[in-house]
Amino acid sequence: MTTAPVPAAHKKSGTWLVVGLLALGVVAIILVRMFHVSSTDAARQGMKLSQEGKKLLPVEEQHEMEAIYAEAFQSLSPEERQRFTTLVQKGQTITDDEMTETATLLDKALRSLSPERNTRLWNLVSKAVKLAQKKAAPPAQ
Repeated sequence: MTTAPVPAAHKKSGTWLVVGLLALGVVAIILVRMFHVSSTDAARQGMKLSQEGKKLLPVEEQHEMEAIYAEAFQSLSPEERQRFTTLVQKGQTITDDEMTETATLLDKALRSLSPERNTRLWNLVSKAVKLAQKKAAPPAQ
């Protein structure tokens, strides 16, 4: 049995979905590291802030962030990438154990980056989170 080739547009949209999912996981780990919390609630809040903040970054920085995520993600085996994708797709329903597993896979991916790329990613994600926090802050009276 043969299968039809996947159109390039579908491959690209699938790649961006995975990159987006990876971005969510990265923010969860960043917040856990920054605020020294181990709660999935904090990770969920981080995911939300990152999603909102990424949209507020200049387009060039959004693309740069996506490229760095994609680079890191390629270091995982196909099975690890699939497991990571499955876990992140659970979103708000992820359990504490699954969050730990996600963090482990993400840590492995991020360790594959050069120190310069890793630093740049942290800076971009931090900027995105700060932009989201600023937008969400009530106006000063």
